[in-house]
Order: sequence, then structure tokens, then C-alpha cells
Amino acid sequence: MNNTKICPTCGTEYPLSERFCPRDGSALRAAGGEANDLVGQIVAQFHIIKKLGEGGMGQVYLAEHVKMQRKAALKVMNPGMTQDPDAIARFNREANNASKINHPNVCQIFDFGETAEGLIFLAMEFIDGQSLTALIEKNGSLPVPRAASIIHQAADALGVAHDYGIVHRDLKPANVLVREDGTMAIADFGVAARLEAVAADAKQQQVYGSPHYLAPELIRGEPASRLTDLYSLGVLFYEMLTAAKPFPANNIRELAQKHLNTPVPRLPESLGDYQALLDGMLAKDPSQRFQSAQQLLDSVDDVWTRLAVRAAQAP
Repeated sequence: MNNTKICPTCGTEYPLSERFCPRDGSALRAAGGEANDLVGQIVAQFHIIKKLGEGGMGQVYLAEHVKMQRKAALKVMNPGMTQDPDAIARFNREANNASKINHPNVCQIFDFGETAEGLIFLAMEFIDGQSLTALIEKNGSLPVPRAASIIHQAADALGVAHDYGIVHRDLKPANVLVREDGTMAIADFGVAARLEAVAADAKQQQVYGSPHYLAPELIRGEPASRLTDLYSLGVLFYEMLTAAKPFPANNIRELAQKHLNTPVPRLPESLGDYQALLDGMLAKDPSQRFQSAQQLLDSVDDVWTRLAVRAAQAP
């Protein structure tokens, strides 16, 4: 790794701690970096510190606002996708939807736009933690109180989003970011939609989301709803408790059939107090599911109260 930055105007090299060339004020760039690597550059008033990851649409960087000194996660679209209307629409949806939801368990959006150089970016809250995917891969199943707490926080956040008429449509472990203190934030509202718009999507047979987390009605071609988000949350809950998928399958067709027909799996006897929660999220018939995030919240609180009373009565 190169330990210097270079001024693109005068060519002078500087230590990595420097941001601007003292001679001409140009934003310094990492010396010897890849053509698409923005580390060391200034993008829309954000100084790029390091790359956090990348996906099909672009890269995510740890950045800091040069004036406010506020850290952010900066998502930058791949230059080759800036002419793709669908990709730009997804960036727009993520910015517009998430910015409407003011909740501590939703990853906040700070800024969105296009630079003079044509880079399309999205600046969001930097969550100092790890994705639920990484957490499960590293530790296996989570302690039951922690898993239940994450579900409680997620349901609280979804309740606010649903009150705004927004359904996430792509809840999965990669989109749940967990901090060291146990708090979490839901990220990536890129395929989220207003409830009044999802019926049109269904008519066009557009199915959003990841196959392991799709509610049965979505597989049948019905529109997404608040209840489809709760189903996805149920899959997450089972995965946190067992470090396994509730409906393992060898291919997409088999997975779809299991979502449609296989009964909700039974938890180990030691986790029996949480079976009703799982049943209420993973019911095949939406009418048998929790009918709102608030109902789910109340049920989690009831379980916690029952366990607390039992613990107090134990000899």
C-alpha cells in the first residue's frame, strides 16, 4: 500500500494525513492507487479515508466532511452505471425514502447528488459496527436476548417507516448493521417503495428482495406490504437464533416451494418462549401474521415480561 498522497496539479507528494496541497489548494489523491479508487480524494466536500466495501452498483467509503468533520459512509456509483436510469432511480429512492424516516434504528442520509466530475454519490450515517451477516458468520447464533433486542429495534424502525407509507422490501442480514453496544440500524432503502406504488410493481410482475427473505405472497405475484417486511424479519430472527436458514434449499424453485408450503420450523425446546413470535412473523397466510410492527413489539415485550416474572419466582 502506498503511504503518500499526490497533488494532481503540481505533482508534489505529501503524507497520508494531509488533505490539500499547501501550494495550490488542490485536493490530494492517493499515490499509486487504482483508477477507480477514490481514497485520498475530496468528493462533494467529503474527504475519502478508506474503502469499506463494494457491490454491483459501486463502492462504499469511509469519509469525513472537510468542514463539519463528521464521519460518513459515502456510496459512489460506478461510473459505468451513471447512464443507467434504473440504477440512478435506486439511488434516488434510497435517498428520498431513508431521509424521510427520522429514527435511531434507520441509517440516516446526509447528502445525495452528482459532482462536477459526474460522480453520483450518497452520503449516509457511518455505523461503527458490522453487518448481521458478518456477525453470524463470525459468532454463529446470537445470544437470545441480543437477537430479540435486534428484532425489537428493527420492528420499531419499520413501524415508523410503515407509518410514512414506506415498505423496505429487501430486509436481509447484509442490510442490518449492528453496533458494538448492541444497537442496530436498517440500511439500504434502495428498493423501498411507497405503499401506493407497490401495486403497480406487482402488475408489472416486478419482484424485489432476496429469495431467502421473500414472503409467500410475493412469490405468488401479490404486492408487497407492511406484512411482507415482517415476514422477512421472521427469517432474520430464525437465522439469528440458529445460524441457519429456516427454509434451506438447493435451488430457487425448491426455495420458493418451501416458502409457500413448508410449515414454520420449530425452535429448540430451550427457545420455546420465542416460538409464538416466530410463528407470528412467518405465517404463510398474511392474515395470520402480526398485523403491524406495533403488534410484534407488544409481543416481544410480553415475552420479556413473562421471562422476567419467571426469573423472579425461581428459587
